[in-house]
Amino acid sequence: MLKICFLTVFSLAAAAADCAAAGNEGISGGQFLRIGVGAKAAALGEAASTISGVQSIFYNPAGLAAVSEMEAYFSQVRWILDANYSNLAFAKRAGGGVFALSAGYLSIPDTDKYDKFGTKLPETYSASDMAVTLSYSARLAPRANFGLSGKYISSKLEDEAATAMTADAGFKYAAVPGKLVFGLALQNLGGKLTYISEGDSLPLNLKFGGQYALSLDKNTATKKDLTIFTDVNSMKDSGAYANLGADLTSAYDKDTTFSVRAGYRTNAGGSAGLSAGLGVNLKAYIVEYAYAPMGDLGNAHRFSLTFKFGARKTAE
Repeated sequence: MLKICFLTVFSLAAAAADCAAAGNEGISGGQFLRIGVGAKAAALGEAASTISGVQSIFYNPAGLAAVSEMEAYFSQVRWILDANYSNLAFAKRAGGGVFALSAGYLSIPDTDKYDKFGTKLPETYSASDMAVTLSYSARLAPRANFGLSGKYISSKLEDEAATAMTADAGFKYAAVPGKLVFGLALQNLGGKLTYISEGDSLPLNLKFGGQYALSLDKNTATKKDLTIFTDVNSMKDSGAYANLGADLTSAYDKDTTFSVRAGYRTNAGGSAGLSAGLGVNLKAYIVEYAYAPMGDLGNAHRFSLTFKFGARKTAE
């Protein structure tokens, strides 16, 4: 039955790959919200609806319920065209739930100006984007969590600026804890970025997916697990697309594990949809890296660092 459930999700992802057609690419404002933040999620092809811990604030806030005490997170994205995207997040368990706060800033190098005839001018212009998110997650039932986020968005282009408020909501259900998990998230609901008098809606996205873990070696000292991740998305800009990822994790000792990851996004097309990465979990902190080719635009590199405080376990 478990395999049937997971294969159903996997089949939906494959179907989305076949029928994925560009919606109205680029029509939304706040396009930086579509850039993947975490190295783990990026390495898995952005299949992140079931991701857990503080980094889930960027994908599905329901995953925050897995934070045991406190977690801090930093990520740095070296994006195309020399753009840099930095994010900080902090999550703290309080009472029966988890509160989290994150801040992200995208900076773009100064760009040359040209007149209407294509002649280069001596001036340059700059652009930047910022997002601040406040989230809360808690249990609905022993195996079900929910999460809510409110986001403040700010975008600046030369001397003009625009702001907006938007929200995320998520649900996560562990059909079999530690083995089969499903996630559902609605991202960027509501809000418009308005420059002068023109307003653009944010990139609304509905995400559904699952993860299925296979134990390859149950020996504590040499434990190896293979986890398959899959998401189906319906985005205002891109239409329907799928994300697929695999994570092979091997134990080094009781407190250290190593992960090798690979993924694919169907909406990128060809080799531009591929991704890969590595992770080292040292119990108190996690170091992760991801690489993703972007076709003619270049390559994207992501680095993430997670710090964990407290050892109390919390069921997902």
